[in-house]
Amino acid sequence: MDDETLDHNLRFIGADPNNYVLFNDELWRIIGVMNNIDDGTGAKETRLKIIRNESIGEYSWDYNSDGTYDNDWTTSTLMNLLNNGAYYNRTTGSYYNGSTTATDVDFSSNGLTSEAKSMIGNAIWNLGGLPTDAYNATYFYNSERGNDVYNNNSLKWIGNIGLMYVSDYAYATNGGGNIFDYESCLSYNLGSQGWNSYDECYLNDWLYNLNVLLRWTMTATSSEWSYIYVNYDTSVSILQAQIPASVFPAAYLSTNVKITSGTGSSSDPFILSL
Repeated sequence: MDDETLDHNLRFIGADPNNYVLFNDELWRIIGVMNNIDDGTGAKETRLKIIRNESIGEYSWDYNSDGTYDNDWTTSTLMNLLNNGAYYNRTTGSYYNGSTTATDVDFSSNGLTSEAKSMIGNAIWNLGGLPTDAYNATYFYNSERGNDVYNNNSLKWIGNIGLMYVSDYAYATNGGGNIFDYESCLSYNLGSQGWNSYDECYLNDWLYNLNVLLRWTMTATSSEWSYIYVNYDTSVSILQAQIPASVFPAAYLSTNVKITSGTGSSSDPFILSL
């Protein structure tokens, strides 16, 4: 489905589309075919964006040994865990998870493999923020690519592993077609208990997961040192960066990665090759 943004990305929508892909020896899912993705050199490419099907655990978005934290992804402890630390290197390590006492982390069996790392590449991730969580899909999408940030935080980051945006969650719905169809869900306010009164929106959104209490996104607030998360009650809300929440890594596949087989179902996922 064309998301009808300025980029005209093609997204998988609905309750359970056939968008499963075998990546890193585990199931991930394709968010969509994303256009105008800058690889960090100024070259704009069309690339598949994928997200891990299961959480790797609950982690603070940012927390340091001295108890400080903020919402600049470029310096956050979660960014380092996913791109330089134990998860990226498929090893063990330590993490300050909302506490000044470090906890052990072990990604020796589910961190990134060498093959997986060869299939992803640098991309510019936009870090624009919003003053509150009470907006619709289009406003989130445009603001994430905007110039409003908290405390002169970075507007962009070049790297490999990020998280989904709030707009990714919003654009994954197909609506129900009775009271709230696709266009109605996209135009409705996601924050302040937004979608949880309209089950046609969230029950027809494959990125919704009732079993996950709190789920981090890349989308920041511009009014304080917080980030926006997807709540188990389907709405999006503001959470301070030191609170542990579920982490679902996301990445842009390199343009030379091809889908060689599979139907995209959970039992017959797409198979990738270079």
